[in-house]
Amino acid sequence: MKSLSVYLTAIILALGGTAQSELKAENLIPSTPGKAPDYFCTWNVQGYVLSYAKGKLRNAMTESNMFGFGKYQDWLGFYPRIRSDLYFVMDDSWDVGFTNYDYGADILNPERFPSFATSGTEPEKLKKLNDAVQAKGWRAVGGWICANKANAYTNMNDQAFYAERLQWMNTAGWGYWKIDWGKHSKDANWRRQLTEWGHQYAPNLEVEQAMIWSCVPFADAFRTYDVEVITSIPVTLSRVCKGLPQIAEPNAKAIINCEDEPVIGAALGCAIGIMRHSYVGNLPNGQQDEAFPPVTRDVKHSLNEVERGVLWHRVAPPFKVDGQVNIDQEKLTDTWYFQAREGWATKAGKWSTNSAPARITRGGLPLPTVKVDAGEPPFVIASHHPNSAVTIATLGRTICTSPTDRKYWTPMADITLDVGKLTGPIGIFGYYKTLTLTFDTPLIGRTILAQDILDTQAKDITAQVIIEGNTLTLPGKLIEQIGLEKATPGDKSDPGLVISISGTQPRETAPSVKIKAEKN
Repeated sequence: MKSLSVYLTAIILALGGTAQSELKAENLIPSTPGKAPDYFCTWNVQGYVLSYAKGKLRNAMTESNMFGFGKYQDWLGFYPRIRSDLYFVMDDSWDVGFTNYDYGADILNPERFPSFATSGTEPEKLKKLNDAVQAKGWRAVGGWICANKANAYTNMNDQAFYAERLQWMNTAGWGYWKIDWGKHSKDANWRRQLTEWGHQYAPNLEVEQAMIWSCVPFADAFRTYDVEVITSIPVTLSRVCKGLPQIAEPNAKAIINCEDEPVIGAALGCAIGIMRHSYVGNLPNGQQDEAFPPVTRDVKHSLNEVERGVLWHRVAPPFKVDGQVNIDQEKLTDTWYFQAREGWATKAGKWSTNSAPARITRGGLPLPTVKVDAGEPPFVIASHHPNSAVTIATLGRTICTSPTDRKYWTPMADITLDVGKLTGPIGIFGYYKTLTLTFDTPLIGRTILAQDILDTQAKDITAQVIIEGNTLTLPGKLIEQIGLEKATPGDKSDPGLVISISGTQPRETAPSVKIKAEKN
């Protein structure tokens, strides 16, 4: 006799038209590391361990802090779940001594890296460090690069100097150059030339540019630059909107890096430059951490959103600017009254007001419809990615009506997005009252799978959603439940989940099947 499982399999296939693979546990997030140019940058952890002492941050960029196991060390131990996807970018000062700050040497400094930089050729030293970083599970090492060569090398012309170092990096397997300030920081021609040399001499190295928006079309990545965390959402959105309307030059990567805003990176196809780290609470000197204050989002207690953003890039990688962007003419304005040590640039007693477009979409998506019962709406952003994945996110608001009435929250809204063709998985970030997705084909008979992006197994939520014709509506409570299912205890990140819509045959037209359960 046929077993019960065989009959049930036949019934499911007949009723839903689903593939055999959907009958077993399925992970909607690839298990292999992604190839997005995402990274962790050491600047803020350098500042933290030295309590942001003026002029001292650079002293923390050392081998012992990266590899050691003392208090505030073992930086390479950060982000175990996603570090295989990330470059580990050593920030300002890895290439200079503790007293001689001749920036732009671009060689491993022996004072800071005695185990790696005291013997062998320059590429051998660089490779030894990269091998050690990769042995800790990271994708590769990268470095902060001054926008000029060091004074000690004035006898070399620029091409000879950078060609040599780029070839060293290529041999050593380094992955990333973060080009920052320096004599040429505002020189777009210099930055273009360095990018071209990078492609010529180190084709596997990502060359990030910044500061000059005209660099966007030719840069491998263009960083939206430093922001204060409390005002970061509207400021970063407004900066991203300067870059997205541009068009990539032929053969250019031209990806926007939105720095430490992983949800924006996930939903608008941008790379992520992570700055937050695992050391929570006050600085070692007892003062509040002004770079990551414990107000509004409290981002150092929101590491899950970093993990979800990076993992989602395995499904929907960042994509180049192509001018295909819809930017809402309506702007939302956030306000904040800064109290003591809530920002590294804005002092206590100052008001900050920042505006950004209410809605932004990429990849041909129309702007979503956003309805709130009363009051302010959330920011809403979405993309249709080149590989057919779709992402949508809501972002919270900071609103102050007085120095004592300060609030950060995500307003609950009924949001409708016209997705169009049903082709790929859908990433959903943030809080909603309801989310309705409209497609160009009927959904009756489809199976809806969902999982927290941090999870490794999808579940069938078909019975918990509303399907009417071409539309799928997810209740906000369901999004929250699934999107936080694998949250780390105490983590304050917003929900983040992926759904998959599968099956091709409407259930009402499936042939009838007699249910017969028999023992083996």
